[in-house]
Amino acid sequence: MFLSDNSVFIPVENPNKDPQRTANNRLAMERRLTTFDEIEAVYTEEQALNEAARCLKCPTHWCQKSCPAGVPVTDFIARIRQKDYEGAYRLIRTASTLPEFCSRVCPQEKQCQSNCTRSIRSMTVGIGRLERFVVERHYNSGGEAPAPVPTGKRVAVVGSGPSGLSAAQRLADHGHSVTVYEKNDRPGGLLEYGIPNTKLEKGVLARKIAAMEAQGVTFRACVNVGVDISADQLIQDYDAVLLTVGTGNARTLKLEGSEGVTGIYPAVEFLTSVTKSLLDSGLTDGKSISVQAKDVIIVGGGDTGSDCVGTSLRGHCASVTQIEMLPKVVGREIIRSPYVQPEKEKKVDPSMEECQAVFQKDPHLYQTTVKAVQADETGNLKSVTAVALQPVYDDHFRLTMEEIPGSEQTIPCQILIVAAGFLGPQSYVAEAFGVNTSPRSNICTDGYATSTPKVFACGDCRTGQSLVVKAMVDGRDCADAVNVFLTK
Repeated sequence: MFLSDNSVFIPVENPNKDPQRTANNRLAMERRLTTFDEIEAVYTEEQALNEAARCLKCPTHWCQKSCPAGVPVTDFIARIRQKDYEGAYRLIRTASTLPEFCSRVCPQEKQCQSNCTRSIRSMTVGIGRLERFVVERHYNSGGEAPAPVPTGKRVAVVGSGPSGLSAAQRLADHGHSVTVYEKNDRPGGLLEYGIPNTKLEKGVLARKIAAMEAQGVTFRACVNVGVDISADQLIQDYDAVLLTVGTGNARTLKLEGSEGVTGIYPAVEFLTSVTKSLLDSGLTDGKSISVQAKDVIIVGGGDTGSDCVGTSLRGHCASVTQIEMLPKVVGREIIRSPYVQPEKEKKVDPSMEECQAVFQKDPHLYQTTVKAVQADETGNLKSVTAVALQPVYDDHFRLTMEEIPGSEQTIPCQILIVAAGFLGPQSYVAEAFGVNTSPRSNICTDGYATSTPKVFACGDCRTGQSLVVKAMVDGRDCADAVNVFLTK
């Protein structure tokens, strides 16, 4: 069979025809509920080789085309089959600057794995699990990045979340001297404090930081640019400055009776408090937001809301409810479709499993929202008023959710966590650098260059809230644009 580039397609010899994906080890439920250790274990070599043999190395490479980073999926899996694990890692690194994190937190079932040819008749290949195996093999073997030729150019990166780390890594790969400024006490941003250890053990992040430092990247924590150091100073001291400050303005809810009430928290504040206390003292310093013996309600049905469910369970809450505005199943039947519609792969939600184990119920309350709160005589939250919603489609099949009159119910609640996403970055950094912003407060760019000379921006502060992998790609591509600017 000849491909479009006139090369010959060579089928995989002796593929593994097992329709089921190779299972990896997981923490036992009783262990999960008493620890913040990562739930998913890394493939053993035997498991990885077994799963790699399931890849048919399709000539169309739909998996690669569905990856935001463009990772050469079938090629790196072929290297696994050859037991060339370092070669597989190098292939991944041609596209991904942060495979340590993407292999753990990417929603592969919606991206690379969503178009795997195996899904036509069986389960998709476990691409994320194989990538994670390769990453761990690289670190366990003591693999190091090749030292590039120094360019003599100096770049400051403001922010150390996914886009900041990605940009710093790529700039270091180009040979530039990079200094990363982080306002918090530890670098990593969202990766450090916004994602629980159960998904991303912080030793993985510390290991990546150490590898970047060995490559020459400098990290300066507890430095709030625009407050502790001026924007003018950075512009003067460096050949280029990258703003990668993410989105810091959490969405809030306009709730009746909420003014002055204690017990309402943004999700990122709740998760940060728990993770920081865990890292600082093993949760013994009393500085985390405590949910012990309290009724917890989480507004938001996304991954962050689910992370709050799992964290609340480990904090020994009395009950936990995750409120979701949308119906449990959203979609319309495709009329007169001549094609069989394959069932979409559904990711197993660990927090739902855990809630079933503890409270014998699904934590979700669908087609519902919170409209008011009630406090006790001391101002502490005691309950919320929830109202049911009904889906309504307009003439263009756009979905809106409307309240059902008379459906209000009062639910006991002493901790209300709002996981409704972010509106945009905090304004003070943009103001300090004098860069233009959009009505949603995102930093405006031409390509990646801002309105201020020598200053670039990437990641969520430029594009709005997105996935870790997309922030990583934006940081990678911005670094390439900065490299062109520096080497003209």
